[in-house]
Amino acid sequence: MRNVPKILTIATMLMLLLTMAQGLWHFVPVKSLTGVSYDCEMPKLTMRTYVDGSWQAEMDRYARRSFGFREYSIRLYNQYVWSCYRHTTNKGVVPGRKGYIYERYFVEDYYESRMYKYTDDPAVLLEKFECEAARLGKLQSLLKEYGTTLFVAVLPGKDVLYPEYLPPRDTMTRTPGPRAYPEYLRLFDKYGVNYIDVMGWFKNIRDEVPYELMTKHGTHWSNIASTYAFDSIMRYMQSIGGAPIRPVQISEPYYDEVRKPDADLVELFNLVVAPRQPRCKYADVRIADTSQGRPKLIVIGDSFFWNVTYNYPIDSLFGYIHYWFYNNTVYFDPEHDNTSQIDIVQAVKDADYVMLSYCTGQLYDLGNEFIGKTLVAMMYSEEEIAAVREDICAEIRSDEKWYRQLQEKSEELGITVEQAMLDDANYLIQTHPEWYFVKVKECQHE
Repeated sequence: MRNVPKILTIATMLMLLLTMAQGLWHFVPVKSLTGVSYDCEMPKLTMRTYVDGSWQAEMDRYARRSFGFREYSIRLYNQYVWSCYRHTTNKGVVPGRKGYIYERYFVEDYYESRMYKYTDDPAVLLEKFECEAARLGKLQSLLKEYGTTLFVAVLPGKDVLYPEYLPPRDTMTRTPGPRAYPEYLRLFDKYGVNYIDVMGWFKNIRDEVPYELMTKHGTHWSNIASTYAFDSIMRYMQSIGGAPIRPVQISEPYYDEVRKPDADLVELFNLVVAPRQPRCKYADVRIADTSQGRPKLIVIGDSFFWNVTYNYPIDSLFGYIHYWFYNNTVYFDPEHDNTSQIDIVQAVKDADYVMLSYCTGQLYDLGNEFIGKTLVAMMYSEEEIAAVREDICAEIRSDEKWYRQLQEKSEELGITVEQAMLDDANYLIQTHPEWYFVKVKECQHE
């Protein structure tokens, strides 16, 4: 018994040494955590950073993100929280009833509306929707002159499709506000915007189809549901645009082990032993007739479109599909990585179809500034836009409070004040073009 303290001391020291060695050299392979992670470099020690305390803060952040066997530790703790309390440490995921899991923002949208991400005033949000729909209707008309068909695919939200399994409203205390899904459908009709309401279609068939439209453990439309839905979306595209698309043949459904993304929320739990994943139904896609054309498609939207790329032979169906993920990162385009590198007006003119693809919870950011930016660029010359940009910068320089805020912002971001000013001016042009451009303002009243 006298040796027990000594043994425990030695074991503790060995454990600490192993942890330090793993943090430095990663000699034991470990499974990465699922989700977004940020690398953190060891901070440099200087007299200034030591005195002002910034080195200590950065070192603490580095230690928490870089210690050895961090992945194991997090998974073990997450397992304890899930197994004992049926909770998750991932703040973006919420367990619902009967094993259903939801992303938090869908729960917030259903009970309160995502209005509060933007404003506390319902009138401000409704005006935003009205402006965006009006701009979209005008942009659709302009692109039609060049043979480009623009439309919106309104994709399902798990909260709207399966509201009965949502967690209780206990923590949702704010007054419910307007929701994007019903408001945009009304406005699309008002301004003649082309759209296909996949959300409404799924609501009508959810109790009739022999497969899950959205799985208990996933946040996106299910793999098989997206397979059938995109076939209908392509038929809709042809009906409004006329550019033929090669028809596809979808196989009979069959059961298989879970595939992407049918359990993507459970993966975010980062557990040692994840909840059991039942087999799901899937279907294969092949091209039925290769004699038809291959139109060019640009997709601008959220992560739901990834399902389509998993299942469809997109290279054989389309001349190209350029996927502008949230109108930012570009996929399936070997020449561009980001939309900032693209001549957007020329790109949309060259395409046969432009699809804005958003689920109900992401409709609040419809287009992610693509609509206003493209509309202005199509209606005004670069010289006219530059003149408006300079007018905005002059206004900023004359506003002491605004200019002071930009100085603080530039210091935080490590950029010049002039660059911060240009960024603000470009943002205003993209999000509120009718404030500065007469023809854009007039399109709301046509």
